Amino acid sequence: MYRIALIIPYFGNLPKYSELFFESLKHNDNLDVFILTDQNVNYELNNLHVINTDFECVQKRIRSTFGFKVNIDRPYKLCDYRPAYAIIFADLIKGYDFWGYCDLDLVFGDTKRFLTDKILSAYDKIYQHGHLSLFRNSPEINNEFMADFGMNYRDVYSTPVNCVFDEIPGIQQKFDHDILKTYKKWDFYDVNPWKYHMTRVVSHVPDSVLNDDFDFNTECFYWDKGHLFRAALKDEKIITNEYIYLHFQKRDYDVSKHVPGQPYFLSNEGCEPMISRELCEMDLDKYNKRSLMKELQYTYRQNKNTWDKRVEKYIKYANYKKVK
Repeated sequence: MYRIALIIPYFGNLPKYSELFFESLKHNDNLDVFILTDQNVNYELNNLHVINTDFECVQKRIRSTFGFKVNIDRPYKLCDYRPAYAIIFADLIKGYDFWGYCDLDLVFGDTKRFLTDKILSAYDKIYQHGHLSLFRNSPEINNEFMADFGMNYRDVYSTPVNCVFDEIPGIQQKFDHDILKTYKKWDFYDVNPWKYHMTRVVSHVPDSVLNDDFDFNTECFYWDKGHLFRAALKDEKIITNEYIYLHFQKRDYDVSKHVPGQPYFLSNEGCEPMISRELCEMDLDKYNKRSLMKELQYTYRQNKNTWDKRVEKYIKYANYKKVK
């Protein structure tokens, strides 16, 4: 079995919903998670390694890694450094076949079913998004973030602006240009953060995938015994699909009803206990609700987020140019 290490620096209070992440990790002993944090993590799992540190220590580690002045002024900027984690945290990934990064706002299903030996032996990179990406632990792959094509890593690491270097516009373009094989199947469920009714993100998704049962008008999601499912209404019948993980980004997820080890629905707003495994159409609507008022609120949040980022980027870039 291939050994996989995931590196997650996280500073500040852990979100309450992270308990879903840690519980789902318990069922996936093919993954070792190294979380660098200034918080107490009260989960005793064989595949969870807590490194108690602070953001300042990680800043020093990053600055000592590169031979030029880097900008790492806040934790969120760490996203741009993710493709370089094999260099920055080389001591953590020794002995592992793959290393990678992921978010805490996700729930794993049965990762062994998807990250098979056949897949891992055939690809240098698994997935192309920031919520989960894996890289073969080899010198060529570990240094690919410095490749000439696309974003220049020196420019990315010198600016305070977030450049999305860890996703398709950044590191993935380099892999595609240099013909390094990436596994790009959409066997995960990435929830659109700007829709109240849970539906999938469609950006960067090929038409061939969009036309293949990609999403349904009536569907809901549940976790059961280490597996993650979508139940959907198709041709007046309920069908199920299994996924490697569900990413419920930018939702203030309520886990007050979550009972560790028990099956639960991942509804619009949080966990709901799963009383019966026999689902009907009413269940699909109950656990993935529709609300015009809520949708308007989400649209407002999206517009506000877009303009806040534009203003912040302008101010940061302007100040950076002045200092430079």
